[in-house]
Amino acid sequence: MGLKDKGMQLGMKAMGKLMESPERAEKVMKAVQQVQKGREAVDEAAARMLNLGQLPAKSDMKDLGRQAGRLKREAKKILALLDDIEAKIE
Repeated sequence: MGLKDKGMQLGMKAMGKLMESPERAEKVMKAVQQVQKGREAVDEAAARMLNLGQLPAKSDMKDLGRQAGRLKREAKKILALLDDIEAKIE
């Protein structure tokens, strides 16, 4: 019997002992659930951290703000011209 087989045998024996008692089996299951929840939380945090790398830089946001301001001013000019044209037609 190899070392791996011996380790598997001992592991199975230990799990068998743990699962003999319903109370211990329940505690083991709760511990496994807690580990799974912790792993999910770590995975979610890692995903959020990866997403942070895709956020625009502060300078990009300033440029977008300036562009939005220019577009707003241009829209006001166009609306004023349309109002003038409408007034001349009436």
